[in-house]
Amino acid sequence: MAKKNDKGRFDNGPCPVCGRAVVSLNHITKLADGKEVCPDCVSKIRVMYPLEYVKKKGKKKLERQDPIEKLTLDEFRAAMERTPEYLEDLRAKYGHNAVYKVESIKMFPRGWFRPPFICTTGRVIFGYFDMNDEVEVVRKGASFKAKIYDIVRENVEEKGMDAWVRRGEGGYPLRWMVFSQKDLLIGPGDLIVKG
Repeated sequence: MAKKNDKGRFDNGPCPVCGRAVVSLNHITKLADGKEVCPDCVSKIRVMYPLEYVKKKGKKKLERQDPIEKLTLDEFRAAMERTPEYLEDLRAKYGHNAVYKVESIKMFPRGWFRPPFICTTGRVIFGYFDMNDEVEVVRKGASFKAKIYDIVRENVEEKGMDAWVRRGEGGYPLRWMVFSQKDLLIGPGDLIVKG
């Protein structure tokens, strides 16, 4: 049973993977065999098991679907051992340190002399992106330079993170990756790459 620790957070005992206390403000990942794993260990394999938010028919809120919760403790440990090799395969495939795939875009005009906001939704395949990162937009073999204006994560409060965290990490969906520059060509299926 979870008990409050001296910082007012719920402590669910030691993580069966790393031994640290399983402490979270909002969401603790419970594996298929009932073991609770700390958020740090979960983040290490998240790139292999992307988190999704799905809108169910007849419901207004997005529902969290976490494939990690279907793993047993032994499968989780095996996935942790495979993660470095998996990341190297992704780097070899894409040739970059971070990759984001655009699923859709919306444009918001900002006035006569200001460039529009180009808001993309999608998923960070691997690596991470921060605000003001210099990136390339890869589109049908061509690439264009761009700068990230802002990043808004999907359902940040569920991960127990500060709502002002402006980082997109591998395996997590983004509500928006925002750009603001004139004549930037970007569309569904394009890749945003860094490094």
